[in-house]
Amino acid sequence: MFIYSDYHLSEAREDTSMMYAVKYQGYYVIDSAGLFKPIVFESSMQFKAGDYYSRKDHNATLSRLINLGNFKFVKNRFALVSDAGETKLNTYYYLTPLPKKTIRAELTGTSKTNNLIGSQITLGWKHRNTFGAAEQLSINLFAGAELQINGNFAKTATYRIGGDISLSVPRFVVPLIRIRTRGEFVPRTNLLIGYEQLNRQMLYTFRSGRGTFGYLWKESLKSEHQLFPLAVNYVKPLSISQLYLDSIVNIPSLARITEQQFILGSTYNYNYNQLAGNSKQTGLYFNGLVDIAGNIYGLLSGANWKTNETKRLFGVGFAQFIKTELDVRYYYQVSSKGQWATRLIAGVGYPYGNNKELPFVKQFFAGGNNSLRGFRSRTIGPGSYRSPNAGNSSALFLADQSGDIKLEMNVEYRRKLFSIVEGALFADAGNVWLVNEDIKRPGAQFTSRFLRELAVDAGFGLRFNFTILMLRFDFAFPLKVPYATSPPDKSMVINLAIGYPF
Repeated sequence: MFIYSDYHLSEAREDTSMMYAVKYQGYYVIDSAGLFKPIVFESSMQFKAGDYYSRKDHNATLSRLINLGNFKFVKNRFALVSDAGETKLNTYYYLTPLPKKTIRAELTGTSKTNNLIGSQITLGWKHRNTFGAAEQLSINLFAGAELQINGNFAKTATYRIGGDISLSVPRFVVPLIRIRTRGEFVPRTNLLIGYEQLNRQMLYTFRSGRGTFGYLWKESLKSEHQLFPLAVNYVKPLSISQLYLDSIVNIPSLARITEQQFILGSTYNYNYNQLAGNSKQTGLYFNGLVDIAGNIYGLLSGANWKTNETKRLFGVGFAQFIKTELDVRYYYQVSSKGQWATRLIAGVGYPYGNNKELPFVKQFFAGGNNSLRGFRSRTIGPGSYRSPNAGNSSALFLADQSGDIKLEMNVEYRRKLFSIVEGALFADAGNVWLVNEDIKRPGAQFTSRFLRELAVDAGFGLRFNFTILMLRFDFAFPLKVPYATSPPDKSMVINLAIGYPF
């Protein structure tokens, strides 16, 4: 096997030139510019010298070379050779590298159901071969703003600025262990460090840092795993306005947003998508998440919020919880123009030790253009609790309602009407709840009455499929609210979004 890792289409092929060849693991790497270390190709080559030819291994090798993300063109050819009366094949791979360094600028716009509009600019730099073994180093800087567009909200704006550095290595990096995998997809080891500062005008300013180290690998086009043994998230308020502090007196749940948070844990995510690579739009989608934080140190320290024995790590209170979330969808193509889409989301977080509730950034929310579309974003629950300023459009800000448990169900019939226009009929139901009782939020705890506390809505939608994006208008009406003393608000909620809700 011969691998030309610095091949250019404009140059003549010189298969016989072995001046710069390096023999490694039974194959030759010809790289006159010395761009890539031979180890890059060890996991990509799915057969060895002397193996019988396999179409499956051949396609897997080409797929892996492409999935490295370092080559613009990948070609190969076979040449018959005779060896001691046996007919064999020499294999030649011609790899044309992408530019080693790239710079990009991206401008995005957003519109949300809670009347927030905004934009963000991102500047990115990428090095595709950082240490000579196809590692990809990315640096991104971003700045953005969001503005409320009705009532008193016109006076409030949110500004974000930050950046992140990530390194992606195309193989498993495990101390003292060497792991080889087979198949069409290259496993990756990812490291990320990020920082962000958020300023909500007249209310508060936060800074946050995050870091992750873990692995991503695919068994097939439909099945993907993500394991992050180390995931760190740190949030600290820099300033909180007196206006916001005064508001906490009337709306105690606002205090959750401004709490200092330190999360040190691990996450595992599994995704299975039967529709991936399938022209038939009938199939199952499944996504499962397990998130664990602060457990080993917390158990050793004996933290217990019930007896006020909370503990600290590096001088900061740390989170302790176990969280799992399941997202199951089934799509059924009833005709060439019509499709049923259904979704069930079930999530449970169990806080303990240092925590009475999940950290705010880990909690569940309900309501909005990809959730219960008859209700504004993050306004449902928890349970039958109703925030004092809920439904008050003149309020300076609305408290996001969050919970430790979530149940949501959605059903939608989609049909192509004409040209680029599609229609939809849908219904949604769901809510969030707390694991432990909160006397400041009566009715928020999960009980056997949870089915009676589901919010329900229904509506219709128009979607404009421009191929490169889907512009969606959903018009929804609340049918049932979870608040025991409140009749349903019959006013229509209009959702403007990009893409399908699920």
